[in-house]
Amino acid sequence: MPIRTITDKQYKGVSELYRKSDGKVTGYYITYRDIDGKPIKRRVDVDNKDDALLKLTDIKKEIDLEKKGNTMSITLPETIKDIKIKKPKIDKPKKLSIPPSGKTMQEYQEIISAYNGVAVVTLIDIVAFDDINIFYGYEAGMRIVDTMQSLIDDTLKEMRVSGLFSRYGVETFSYELYHVYADKLCLFIKNDFNHRLLDMIVKELLSKISNHPFVVSDENHIHINATFGATKADASVSLIYAEKALHEAKKYQNPYIFHDSYSMNKNDYIVNKVYETLIDNIKEETVTPYFQGIFATAECTVPYKFESLMRLVDSEGCVLSPAVFMEKSKEYRLYTQLMSQMIDKVFDVMSKHDVAMTVNLSYVDINNTELCDRLIDKIKKEKIGKRLTVEIVESEQIQDVEMVNEFIFALKKHGVMIAIDDFGSGFSNFDTIVNLDIDYVKLDGSLVSKIHDKKYRIILENMVKICKDLDIKTIAEYISDESIMDEAQRIGVDYLQGYHLHKPQEWSSVRQTFDMKGDENA
Repeated sequence: MPIRTITDKQYKGVSELYRKSDGKVTGYYITYRDIDGKPIKRRVDVDNKDDALLKLTDIKKEIDLEKKGNTMSITLPETIKDIKIKKPKIDKPKKLSIPPSGKTMQEYQEIISAYNGVAVVTLIDIVAFDDINIFYGYEAGMRIVDTMQSLIDDTLKEMRVSGLFSRYGVETFSYELYHVYADKLCLFIKNDFNHRLLDMIVKELLSKISNHPFVVSDENHIHINATFGATKADASVSLIYAEKALHEAKKYQNPYIFHDSYSMNKNDYIVNKVYETLIDNIKEETVTPYFQGIFATAECTVPYKFESLMRLVDSEGCVLSPAVFMEKSKEYRLYTQLMSQMIDKVFDVMSKHDVAMTVNLSYVDINNTELCDRLIDKIKKEKIGKRLTVEIVESEQIQDVEMVNEFIFALKKHGVMIAIDDFGSGFSNFDTIVNLDIDYVKLDGSLVSKIHDKKYRIILENMVKICKDLDIKTIAEYISDESIMDEAQRIGVDYLQGYHLHKPQEWSSVRQTFDMKGDENA
């Protein structure tokens, strides 16, 4: 089902999902930018375009408030809104204008920096604090924060009285405890001791917090968990590094992560180098596509098409693979700029040479309205749709199948073919090939590499059979030697890809490798 943009300027950002056969509107999409400026397209459960516009207006207001740091309110998913809970009473989440003390994180850093010495700084984050505010109300959330502060204070006093600190050579244990933001506390310890003692402190605090009944109403209490990010460093930078440790702990769902000075300095060097490389490649437009041949099983000398693969170049002229920079580019919100350059350069090759190419897009890319519109506009302009395949990578992340199908529909109008990556890596893949209109699947490389094992070969044979029954072509990647290639051909795979056949190269080298002299377009 396609999407139709509403031309009335009043409804800017609202579009209709409709059936092409009868023109009946079956739903609405709204388009907006999140707090980081990233374009988001989201389906909303409303009956008419006026309600869709109201929903869009509410979301924009909420994002504007969040940008100013003046709100903690969260829009509940529809499934949660429909839940009816009698006890405890659910209050609407209330807004928090500024950190409770009135101080900013920078001001707290200045307070800590005034301490002349090595500081042990720990940031403590209450897990799922937003949900607590939503279900039990803002006042209950603040009571929990106050209770946690008292609990930490009492626990540290108990540990001091027990003589724990003196046994580790800490005669005077001095600390300050701040409520730095809604769900975040800062424990500033004015002692230079080894991280083994800090581990013991954090372990005891985690135990006390998880076992304490936090009161949310006269009739009810709950148990909560916390996440700790800690560091020991020069006071002037300790809060920043504690923030990094907390971020890492939350990212990997670890209750506690500690960074010492050595690991921080080493990590900073690596991170800063990657960031500089990303910025330099964007600024100098040196994002470089490499190309790897995909071969028809019956003809393994000349590629049927080429997969385009992103590479960057560092300051020393070394070519970097995506494993080095891809995740960081997404963290820094620079990925879209890299991908835009990549698409431009791949299409430039296609416009000059009569070759078929594959471009890889993730679910995140497909959910990026700006990037998708740019891609489709270039396909129209260059008229290369019939030579292009869009490969959807990380397909297990797909959440909105209808939205992806609409994107596929828009591409197929211009003759573009669709593939999915890593078929067989999870059960979700089988659901994907049934619900998406695709032309190719890439068999998961970890399975292909084990094709000599009878169990894996049987799995691959059945996957190939399923795809043939569904009229979907199969591509076996990770063809690293002739024996794997022979087995892949034997089980009926349609196409082959791997280092045994062709290693990724820049386009000029590809042309020399395959003696492609007469492929220029007029």
